[in-house]
Amino acid sequence: MRIYSNATIPLMIALITLISCDEPDSYSSISDSLKSELQEWAGILARYWILPPDDSLSSGKPDDTELLSLIQSCESNPEAWAYLYGCIADTIATLEPPSPACQQPD
Repeated sequence: MRIYSNATIPLMIALITLISCDEPDSYSSISDSLKSELQEWAGILARYWILPPDDSLSSGKPDDTELLSLIQSCESNPEAWAYLYGCIADTIATLEPPSPACQQPD
């Protein structure tokens, strides 16, 4: 009987730990509306950083007030930074690379 009671406590701790952990990259603390906003920002920022300014898909430079709004949104939920970075990386991965003719030599 004593063996069962000693084994029950570690088993309960392991079960509680497994239940309380989120799946990696689930971003469960971010609301759907904030996810949508961050996805839009990821597209804007990735295109601004990667594409040349004369490209038709390039977005203009975001206003400082808009960027401050983005920063405030992410500061209120630190997990939002990781989600934003992941979305930016995904967006960059889907963009076509510029033609070699537009690359500047060193």
